[in-house]
Amino acid sequence: MVNSLPLHAVSDEHARAVVRRHLHPETGSPFWLERDRRLGTDAYARVDGWESAQELLAFRDESDQEAYEEASRRRPVEDFIPADVVRDADFLWAAQTGGTTGLPKHATWGGAYWKHVSEFSHYAMDTHGIPRDCNWLYISPMGPHTIGRLVVDWAESRGGMCFSIDLDPRIVKIFGEEGMTDAYNRYVQHIWDQVTAVLQSQRIGVIYGTARLLEMLPEYVDARLLKDVLGVVHAGTTLPVQSHKLLREDVFPGVPVLGMYGSSTTSISWQKPFEPEDEHKLVYIPSSPSVSIDVVGEDNVPVAFGEEGRVRVWRLTHDQLLPGFLERDRARRVQPYGAAAELFPWAWIGDPFSPEFTEGRRVEGVY
Repeated sequence: MVNSLPLHAVSDEHARAVVRRHLHPETGSPFWLERDRRLGTDAYARVDGWESAQELLAFRDESDQEAYEEASRRRPVEDFIPADVVRDADFLWAAQTGGTTGLPKHATWGGAYWKHVSEFSHYAMDTHGIPRDCNWLYISPMGPHTIGRLVVDWAESRGGMCFSIDLDPRIVKIFGEEGMTDAYNRYVQHIWDQVTAVLQSQRIGVIYGTARLLEMLPEYVDARLLKDVLGVVHAGTTLPVQSHKLLREDVFPGVPVLGMYGSSTTSISWQKPFEPEDEHKLVYIPSSPSVSIDVVGEDNVPVAFGEEGRVRVWRLTHDQLLPGFLERDRARRVQPYGAAAELFPWAWIGDPFSPEFTEGRRVEGVY
């Protein structure tokens, strides 16, 4: 396996360049400059590498992170981007989070970052055997959700077209939270009616869906409509081991099934090459150095390999800085192993999940 990707562990040079871009006194990001002055960090002058960036810039406490989250909901997105990037970037995709913890947060994915993610994505799909030159069916949120635009880009750049359905995960969650059981069930049926219509009329080679929807698929879709599917990609909350095994061995036997973990903040982490020693557990490789993901304990220190903790994210791109954001998700911290270990020698994560939405298998809507 040869790695020709621009992926590597976070270097001092990369960390320093990103921090100096966002904290430049004249062209830096307004929000991060304001925070730097308020905290007296003087990060532009003091950050000389990855270690000092983590020491000086990481969110100090829960209130510090909450201040960022609230600002990202209510302030113009340009306040978080260096002025020269706003001026010179080839494009800036305005992304929204899912809005499951209040108003959606806003961020961007710039052109250079998009290219970085795209290259890693095609590499992962080719390595796992997801075919080219065929059409995709996208069963997941579109609209302001970054994954929708990404999947359309993947399908078209790999030689196919992307068929998508109307899916609003926010209204599904409202139905569930407000006890509107009939409305929830009817909306779920509406999703599968649309899926069936596309599968009946179009040549579909790859299906992309949230993990939760793929778990539901055998119940709602005639297996005969899936006989020409040559690849499956899933994201959202992680698949339980038994569901992953069922998809690979019973629903799509002999068809590559590839998992992705990510969001507007965590970016894209792709499932490691599937190997027997995985025992159908899902292990993901973060797209370092643009995004560094680790798993930490209550003291915000990385847990030992094999242990479970809270997912913490560093976004280190020229259009966005995110210094040690604590996600609600939990995961295992995984030491690289198997065929890809030497190519991607930074910490991986295993079986991420959101406790408040998976305890007792109470899954977050259709995610």
